[in-house]
Amino acid sequence: MYKQKISITINSGFEKEKLFDEFIILMESLCRTGQIMGGIESPYFSGNEIISYQTSLELNSLDTRYNDEWVNVRIKNLEERCDSKLNTEVIGQHIPFYKDVCACNSSDSYVLFTTYSNESSPIDCGTCGHPVPIYQIKGLTDKDRTDIESWEGDYVSCDNLNMGCNVGEKWAIKQMSDAKSQLSQFGRDICHRIAKATGVPTYYYLFNYRAISVAKDKSRKCPSCNGEWFLDEKWLGFYDFKCHKCQLVSALTSKS
Repeated sequence: MYKQKISITINSGFEKEKLFDEFIILMESLCRTGQIMGGIESPYFSGNEIISYQTSLELNSLDTRYNDEWVNVRIKNLEERCDSKLNTEVIGQHIPFYKDVCACNSSDSYVLFTTYSNESSPIDCGTCGHPVPIYQIKGLTDKDRTDIESWEGDYVSCDNLNMGCNVGEKWAIKQMSDAKSQLSQFGRDICHRIAKATGVPTYYYLFNYRAISVAKDKSRKCPSCNGEWFLDEKWLGFYDFKCHKCQLVSALTSKS
């Protein structure tokens, strides 16, 4: 991951507050395409410049080839109102260092997966296990990208309640672990849409934290079709369960 400086010089008499708002909307659009990660760090004024330091998955994440139509519209509006060009500059590598981004020519599958601490893409490659930047996934619509961002925020909120171990913990765990919960239904619908747009099977991860023995956990059936889904060998070094029919994956409980 890399730290990027995004800035623009104000060479016009346009109202600064409105330019600042337009800059924020651009950052939100870049967040939706996956070109910047980990939320939006607050921009600030320095003289006649608006400056923001954001995090990206790759050195070239902010290349214009990855922009969608809305990013281009926001850049155009901002540049016209500032009477100058948007500047981007790689400042350095982000710490802590994260695993490399997927470099596969093609993926045999994807996994929709995140946690409360994840600052990378919520989509992993089923071939190498590394994160796949949203902007690298062809065929997604603006609604698809918006829903991925929304689902990710909802999941992280649930996982934060889970990690807090106080208010809403049981409800949050059910949302993350029940294949029929509102959160899971939202995520599985996104998986189906990604698969339809790309032709790549997309699996949904179910959190597993229950007070049962490992032996009993291994004997559990797929919660959607009641079929066998325990794997003889971990998939991607993490997943112990995988249902090809329902496109669900999970791991053994850590609470046993």
